[in-house]
Amino acid sequence: MAYELEVAIIDGGDRTIKVVHLFYGLTVREVETYKREHLASCEYFRSAEKEGRTVEELSEIDDDELPTEEDYDEEEDES
Repeated sequence: MAYELEVAIIDGGDRTIKVVHLFYGLTVREVETYKREHLASCEYFRSAEKEGRTVEELSEIDDDELPTEEDYDEEEDES
C-alpha cells in the first residue's frame, strides 16, 4: 500500500478553495515528511496552516496508483 495526503487551502478572503497540494509516499511518515518540507518553503501554505485554513485527507492507495512522469506527459497531437 501507498498513501496520498490531500491538503486543501481555504482562501483567507472569500473562503473558497483555490489550491490543493497532494503528497504521495509509501508510508504515512514519508507523506508527512514531504508535507513538512513543502511547508518550510511555501509561505502561502505555511500561513494557511498557521491560521487553521487547511483541510487534510489521508488515503491509502495501491502502489500502482502512485503518479509517474508518464501520467503528466502531454498527449501527442493526433491531427
